[in-house]
Amino acid sequence: SFYDTAFRLQQLIDTFQWGASHELPIQLSLPPVGPFQFGPSISYRERWYAQQFHRSWNEARQKVDTTVNKGFYTAREMSVGFSISTAFFGKFEARNKDADLQALRVVMRPQVGLVYKPNLMEQYYYRTQVDKNKNVQQFSVFDGAIFGPFSSGKTGGISFGLDNNLEGKKRDKTDSINGGTKKFKLIDGFGFSGGYNFLADSFQLQSFSLYARSYLFEKINITANAILDPYQVNPANGYRVNKYAWSGDKFSLGRITTGSLNVSTQFKSKKKDEKKKSAEELAKGAGPDSDLSPDQVQQQLEYVRRNPAEFADFNIPWSVNISMSLSFSKLLQPDYTFKTQFSSSFNFNGDFNISPKWKVGATGFYDLRTLKMQSLTTFISRDLHCWQMSINIQPVGLYRYFSVSVNPKSWLLRDLRINRTRYFSSQ
Repeated sequence: SFYDTAFRLQQLIDTFQWGASHELPIQLSLPPVGPFQFGPSISYRERWYAQQFHRSWNEARQKVDTTVNKGFYTAREMSVGFSISTAFFGKFEARNKDADLQALRVVMRPQVGLVYKPNLMEQYYYRTQVDKNKNVQQFSVFDGAIFGPFSSGKTGGISFGLDNNLEGKKRDKTDSINGGTKKFKLIDGFGFSGGYNFLADSFQLQSFSLYARSYLFEKINITANAILDPYQVNPANGYRVNKYAWSGDKFSLGRITTGSLNVSTQFKSKKKDEKKKSAEELAKGAGPDSDLSPDQVQQQLEYVRRNPAEFADFNIPWSVNISMSLSFSKLLQPDYTFKTQFSSSFNFNGDFNISPKWKVGATGFYDLRTLKMQSLTTFISRDLHCWQMSINIQPVGLYRYFSVSVNPKSWLLRDLRINRTRYFSSQ
């Protein structure tokens, strides 16, 4: 970031940041042995950094000073593992054939794994004083880089997790094919995961990851996540102490340090042509890109959702998507104290056809905590037979812009486009 009237090459060299990340994961799925599935794995990761950050306590100024050393630095991490998984099924059936709820079915999928990771990062971690009370905190010389540091310490232990889903069967008088019953999902998935490191000198038990997801009434998608820390904290500064939360006079399973809740739904009209596939269906592999990996498919789907104007579906006359999210997390502040921060937002996007070949739409993000519209993007799309023209305007937000693009509809030629974009800063 610089002013064009004061640009110097040395300034670019001093402020330019870059990084690189390499990953080589290998995971095998062996043939099942009875009800058990075995999976060995090995992974190697390496990162390149352009600078190192060193923090030290300045006694005279009573603050932490940071120095930056520029150069070329590398760090690496590797691990090996072996997992075992299986599934258990349970079913409850009503004795009364006339009962509204005929059956409940639960599926439990436990997984246990062994993992070993040598400590290749020991030389890149150090401890330093962070406040007047002589509290000490651990840092890495790569904290603050584009790619953060790998975790420190040697790992040799177990990982464990349990995933569940709950389904039901109810009476349906309108159904004469399936015996007058209809299946429905109560909870798509809920469970937890964690681990225990036998080689760690403290905090051997890892934090628990809790989650739940459900799709109510085939319309409302609900997802909840939380992190449960099983250790106590020092009430004076908020730092963890090596004592389990359930030890002592008061019983507790731990502290929830991070949590989120997301609720979303979608409304849309019927397709004009039911046989014609949508952009998202093509992105999932229905088109010529069917050989893409799962990660590439997700990246392609995310690009479709971020650029609705380029993939306007004229086959669907109108659609509306709304979602609301709530989250909180305990974050380390610049003064090296901890503070719980809350955030909530309302997101929406929708579009409708104003004619068979013209479509308008909008996407917005409203911050419920500050009661301000943080971003709003509107678009107009025109169907040009084999091509499509789109005009995007973002009148709200820190960086405002407008763009005009013309691109082919074919997925084979989706990277071929004519684009004109202009940005404006609201500062």
